Amino acid sequence: MGNPHCVVIKKKLDVDEIMKYGSLIETHNIFPNRVNVQFVEIINRSEANILIWERGVGFTNASGSSSCAVAAVLKKLNYIDDKIKIKMPGGSLDIEVDNNYNITMTGEVQQIVKGHFSNEFVDLLNGKSN
Repeated sequence: MGNPHCVVIKKKLDVDEIMKYGSLIETHNIFPNRVNVQFVEIINRSEANILIWERGVGFTNASGSSSCAVAAVLKKLNYIDDKIKIKMPGGSLDIEVDNNYNITMTGEVQQIVKGHFSNEFVDLLNGKSN
């Protein structure tokens, strides 16, 4: 995923539990660079619910890299087939993991902000400096 993840498989999810243990796991000395934490409840071979504690942020309603990490772990442990729907408080993502662990994430997108880059920033992007 490009960032570290710790996936904890649970029989039932509890928000209070990830609020209590998320930061303790994130900062535990076995993770010297800290870690993202996912608690996962497997519904069936094609569906799971997750709660996310993101390193440096805290409880997070949704995360693409967390969803992909969970799918990869569940595939490695043979708990799921190639495709799984990951459900989070902030929405759902469809994740596909092939036998070489190439991962495809599919989900809805929404525009959340509209803005303009400053001329100075555009110049920097184009390699121009003052």
